[in-house]
Amino acid sequence: MVTMNGALVFPGLREPHGWNDPALLAAELPGAGAVSSARGLATLYAAAATGVGGSARLLARDTVTDAVRELSAGASWSGLPDVGARWGAGFLLDAPRFRPMLGGRSFGNDGAGGQFAFGDDEFGVGFGYVANRMIGHGDGRAGRLVAAVRECLTGR
Repeated sequence: MVTMNGALVFPGLREPHGWNDPALLAAELPGAGAVSSARGLATLYAAAATGVGGSARLLARDTVTDAVRELSAGASWSGLPDVGARWGAGFLLDAPRFRPMLGGRSFGNDGAGGQFAFGDDEFGVGFGYVANRMIGHGDGRAGRLVAAVRECLTGR
């Protein structure tokens, strides 16, 4: 998916800059292109959860209710152990051991390098975090920011 069916070199294999290659970033490929801004992601999730600038929300309350219903959890089909991830219909769900969000109405997705975005219609929040460089797994900054937001909103 990232190579656009071979049209692009897979970052890191034959490209010395990997995911940070200026040509790859300049292509601004959505999703698999690994290019977005925290503001853009937060606005997208806010629009889905609550609406932005007086507009109607993109996802109706019933749609979010369906999206946050757990459909998958546990060990992965590929044999990886249970890390605590929970999935709904297309979204990562609040997962205290894996990727804590704000609560049962939170829905989002994370990405390689620590990227993370979610919305929550109960708290009226759209959240987005992107690292300025792709550095691999183990970047805990998004988790610390979410914990600070949760503490501000709930006191816990």
